[in-house]
Amino acid sequence: MNLITYDCEVFAFDWIVVFKDKNSGQYTVVHNDNDVLRDFIKPDDIYCGFNSKHYDQYIVKAICAGFDPPAVKAVSDYALSGQGWQCPDLDGVYFRFNSVDIRDDMQQGLSLKAIEGHLGMTIRESTVPFDIDRPLTPGEVDEVVRYCVHDVDAAEAVVDIRSGYLRTKVNLGRRAGIGPAEALRLTNAKLTAKMLHAVRREHRDGREYAYPENLDIGSIPEEIRNFFDRIHDMSIPDDELFSTCLDIELGGMMCRYAWGGVHGSLEHYHEEASDIRVIQNRDVSSLYPSLIELYGYLSRNVPDPELFYAIRRDRLEAKRSGNKELAKDLKLPLNTVSGAQENKYNDLYDPRPTRSLRISGQLFLTVLTVRLLRECRTIQLLNLNTDGLMYSVDRSELPTVDRISSEWERETKFELEVDDIARVWIRDVNNLLFVKTDGGVKTVGGALNYGTSEKGAWAINNNAVIIKRAVTDFFVSGTPVEKTIMGCENILDFQIIAKAGTKYRESYRLIDGRRITTQKVNRVYAAKDPALGTLYKVKSENGQISKIESLPEHCIIDNENTLTPDDIDREWYISEACRSVNGFVGYELLIPYGGQINMSEITEKTAFVEDIKTNAEKSKGTMAGTNVCQKLLEARVRFLSESVSKSGRNSHVGYEYFELEDIVPLATSIFNDIGLVALPSFTKDEATLTVKNTAD
Repeated sequence: MNLITYDCEVFAFDWIVVFKDKNSGQYTVVHNDNDVLRDFIKPDDIYCGFNSKHYDQYIVKAICAGFDPPAVKAVSDYALSGQGWQCPDLDGVYFRFNSVDIRDDMQQGLSLKAIEGHLGMTIRESTVPFDIDRPLTPGEVDEVVRYCVHDVDAAEAVVDIRSGYLRTKVNLGRRAGIGPAEALRLTNAKLTAKMLHAVRREHRDGREYAYPENLDIGSIPEEIRNFFDRIHDMSIPDDELFSTCLDIELGGMMCRYAWGGVHGSLEHYHEEASDIRVIQNRDVSSLYPSLIELYGYLSRNVPDPELFYAIRRDRLEAKRSGNKELAKDLKLPLNTVSGAQENKYNDLYDPRPTRSLRISGQLFLTVLTVRLLRECRTIQLLNLNTDGLMYSVDRSELPTVDRISSEWERETKFELEVDDIARVWIRDVNNLLFVKTDGGVKTVGGALNYGTSEKGAWAINNNAVIIKRAVTDFFVSGTPVEKTIMGCENILDFQIIAKAGTKYRESYRLIDGRRITTQKVNRVYAAKDPALGTLYKVKSENGQISKIESLPEHCIIDNENTLTPDDIDREWYISEACRSVNGFVGYELLIPYGGQINMSEITEKTAFVEDIKTNAEKSKGTMAGTNVCQKLLEARVRFLSESVSKSGRNSHVGYEYFELEDIVPLATSIFNDIGLVALPSFTKDEATLTVKNTAD
């Protein structure tokens, strides 16, 4: 079995296909010669392309069926505008070859050009128009071949990066009794269905949810129960019901419950563990696979559930025995089942158990959360998600936390994995950073994460890596963002991949106010030259023009990798990094974009970060020695417990709001009690309230 990457380009009177042998590195170029292409295709080789499942494989089939270039162009146009397998010109044409699409199981919308950029490769788009209405000249053919070779190299680079993924699919195919070529052709979801011998059946009971018998319903807030009980109200259509969510406060933290999961978080929060306070994260190990096995939430299209249980047992045994490759292989189908069960085009599709596992998982975790909040006086909920929660609590109450968690594990049969945290910073529900007590650092969310991600759909993002690294270094080690950025000499760490998506027909930039057409995907950097403008995109449907998001006002394009860090505006990256820091701490620490950065001002204005390093002494009901952030949390909890009425009302929109007289007297009393003072200031356009700790 030999792996060959390939790519096709089609014009009105020409087609070109480029192949590259993975073993030898040899390229084969075929231009308008059906017989040569047909003879090149071997039944035992595997041909891997990017998006080949939706385009290239149909071009190859048309060519091998003897279609002339105009007929191949007709197939190309159909495949680009619809479903290639429905192309009427290919009806009755049978030509099978082992075509594999490396784009499978990848994040939607991620193009090969964008991947080239994120990988640091040159980004090349053909200069030969695809709508040219005459045969190509020899020079144009050469240009298209160079472009096609570049795309084949990029596809091969993706194959190399995802070699572990491909190897896993071959191994799983062997377990399912299917060959390597077929296993590689299938998506993860379809391969999992094959492994479980799923046989598609229609089910009409997708809203017949029942609470598990061991679920402590009494511990679940009534509002949450009522939200999920609406699944039985058949007067609400599916599309309407399953697009709704519930926002509710738990332990002073806003949480959002939805039909796919729950998420909640404090915002702009930082805390450090101390001799008195403990910070922990508890996640349920393999939540969905556990729910499927323990509560019978496997698709009823699987004839023998033991097939799934055996995979789970074998993975646990592989982990115990140190067989890392097998453990990694078997993790894929276990984590794929729940998603496949809600995919109406998969043989595992079965809405009732799938919705049940998502609802029950949230409710079980809610029980644990409510019990902790009810029995632990000093607990502060920091983050809640579908399979775990983060909190801080006085060390004296840790035995209570352990007892409640152990009781919950015995009831549910789930296993909780615990991370002990030394420091945590939370921007919002989607972005946080924490340092574990063993020194490990974990980042969550697009504000900090970069590189490739194997979790879920494969993705790659190397946009403005230096900004994310600078923010992480700032919080973890206290390194000023400008030190990280000024010390970096890798130009690609500063790149931003600017992409106009498939809905846009062109991209352009402004230079001295003049409109200059560009590629649709470009590598850009912040520029020092004010004559260089930003990039714009033009919508295909109506010609609407908009800026490409998240770009500097002054951009320099470098698709061929010729620049050095001396050519770019580092100050823009420093400013953006500081903006990101501001987003985490919730304070405007810096002057607006474009100004000179003053690190002494940053240090002074971020003094609250240092202040938080003071160990908390919140015990025996006193707030003595507590930092300003913890006092603010206490003030919020006390304010909410007073059930203050809203006296203001907007009669036009029909909502109520707090008037100042509703808030100020009570807030002043609470602040005085716990040792805070509020200092208001006003300008023409803004009102600012600065809160200080009277113990300082």
